[in-house]
Amino acid sequence: MPGWAWAILAGLAFGISQLSNRGVNREIDALRAITAMVTTLLGFLIAAIVVSGDITDLPDMTAMAVFWFAAAGLIHFLAGWTIFAFSQQRIGPSRTSSILAINPVVATGFAYLLLSENLRSVTWLGVLTVTAGVVVVTSGRLTSGRWTNPTLALLAVTCFSISPIFVRWGLNESDHPLLGLAVGMAVTVPAMHVSSRLLTGQWVSVPRGIRHWLLSGGFAAAVALIAQWKAFAMIPIGVAISLQQVSTPVVIFLGPRLLSAPSERATPKLLSGTALVIAGSTVVALFGRSL
Repeated sequence: MPGWAWAILAGLAFGISQLSNRGVNREIDALRAITAMVTTLLGFLIAAIVVSGDITDLPDMTAMAVFWFAAAGLIHFLAGWTIFAFSQQRIGPSRTSSILAINPVVATGFAYLLLSENLRSVTWLGVLTVTAGVVVVTSGRLTSGRWTNPTLALLAVTCFSISPIFVRWGLNESDHPLLGLAVGMAVTVPAMHVSSRLLTGQWVSVPRGIRHWLLSGGFAAAVALIAQWKAFAMIPIGVAISLQQVSTPVVIFLGPRLLSAPSERATPKLLSGTALVIAGSTVVALFGRSL
């Protein structure tokens, strides 16, 4: 399967996992919710490397590969998602999502600086179109009120944009995306449990009534991350991150139905933003190559 297809699969699966995470969030706080979700995710990853036979390659993985894979997990989940949760508390989920819309542009910039990935002009046009579409969709959901300090949201964007660089460096050391992902998450999950305990004052526990959300979300997140890391190994990072933004219309359109919330009216902003995401993604998929 080509890299662009893996990236789109990652975006679709990320959308489903985000919806499941919202289901968990309705019962427990954001930090404990994401910690519980990645714990379930790790369980599916362990099962995947056992079934695929990749676990037999674990003794051959170099120390540097383990370091970069662990760094990718820690910067993305422990740092990025923790900061993301606090940003949602400070300026609200919608405003935080609007700022995170610049992730493809920032990730492309880091890839250019650190990996010399220089995209063609037409690909940049697609990246910017996707970003504009996400901004339109999320800004259409903003409520009234003044913007406050967006620093935390920008820090989260930085974490989410740097972690793919670490993934690529790890894959340069060990060409096993699935195994590398499992190793990175095996380091990250215990760290997240300790961090959640320190920040919330209690260990993660999940009410029985929302465990179905954890199972669906953990499975979807596992599929998303496996597809994402495969995409990172095959195509430029900016292209992969841009194509993954198809998760936004998935969340917007399916959320009210899957979460039994009132259906959201298909406003012109929602439809035009989704159209921009799809159009930009099509351009990126067709022309997403480095110079």
